[in-house]
Amino acid sequence: MTTYETNATRGGMLQPAAPVDPKQVRDVAQHASEVFGPSARLKGGRDQLSESGAHMGISLGGLHSVMRAEVPIDHLAEGEFTLDHLHRAAGHMREHLVEAVPADELEARHRGLIDSCLEEGLTVVGSLTAELLMAKGRRLTVRLTSTDAYQTIELIEEGLETRVVRLSGANRLELHSGLHEIGRIVWLMERANDKAEAAL
Repeated sequence: MTTYETNATRGGMLQPAAPVDPKQVRDVAQHASEVFGPSARLKGGRDQLSESGAHMGISLGGLHSVMRAEVPIDHLAEGEFTLDHLHRAAGHMREHLVEAVPADELEARHRGLIDSCLEEGLTVVGSLTAELLMAKGRRLTVRLTSTDAYQTIELIEEGLETRVVRLSGANRLELHSGLHEIGRIVWLMERANDKAEAAL
């Protein structure tokens, strides 16, 4: 097992403020690999939480590489690598939530998030329509709304009957996160615009 030192001390006390040491980040990444690595050899493979932890450990290694990058292309490549593994970690965590939390509780959580955002004056995606460009020139229009807390997607294609597809748990969790991110970005843009106008 790797032995390493950090700025943290026992009892909740911290050392004086200091910049992050890339070597410590590398050591923590190595430690995470040693913690989660053996679970990959289990019969049947890792469970979802272990998979999530393993990818977070890999992302720490990517963070170390970004910190050491010297040219923009390396920042981009290592940054994309890190983001990819963070995304995978989040995906496995969502799969765990679907397995561990009853569907009705997830449903209540989705609706509660939408309602609480509206009560706090935050932006929420009420509905979203997008055209997807597919292979061989196909165009597929998808539509979803907050009315059913983004549980279903309408699939509309010229010449075919409209289909309604119910989202699976993990896919819905990911889509829900993305929709809230759209609302957050637009809310921040509008707030910045309001501040700029007020300053005139």
